[in-house]
Amino acid sequence: MALAAVPALSGCFSGQGATTTVQSGMNSGDGTMATAGSMKVVNVTIVIGEGVGPAQLIGNIINQGTGADTLNSIEVAGRPVTAQPPIGEIAPAQSITFGYQDSAIKVPVRGLAAAISTYVPVTFNFQNAGTLKISVLTVPDTGIYAGITNTVKVENLLPTPAPVASSSAPEAL
Repeated sequence: MALAAVPALSGCFSGQGATTTVQSGMNSGDGTMATAGSMKVVNVTIVIGEGVGPAQLIGNIINQGTGADTLNSIEVAGRPVTAQPPIGEIAPAQSITFGYQDSAIKVPVRGLAAAISTYVPVTFNFQNAGTLKISVLTVPDTGIYAGITNTVKVENLLPTPAPVASSSAPEAL
């Protein structure tokens, strides 16, 4: 009798309807995961530094399709942010990691007025897959996230200077 009850009482379940699978589409402290078309974003989190320092959007974008797609833009709390260098085209089966300390691509978030442990709307706009809107948890720059906001360069936070007009002919006095 006891052996017959073990599978029913074990609480284990696997497959597409597993509780752990269903949770992956929900907001959690482990980063947000969502899919639009063949494009998938995983582990998306906003790391907030101390003081007036920048926040950093971190995560991964995976192209699960058979054709390339392009990331046209990212918005955090309704404001555009710029990946540096730009992410651009993502080839089939390619995974792009951004924002982490060892990532070549950084996504600084300027002027974010969100408290730690709150959710912020983030939008990824793909050329083919369309728009992907998610809610992303903000976390402090401590523990496993320590030092992430320190990787943002000051020059990436300053506005781009306006071009200076020049004249090839000297002004007459």
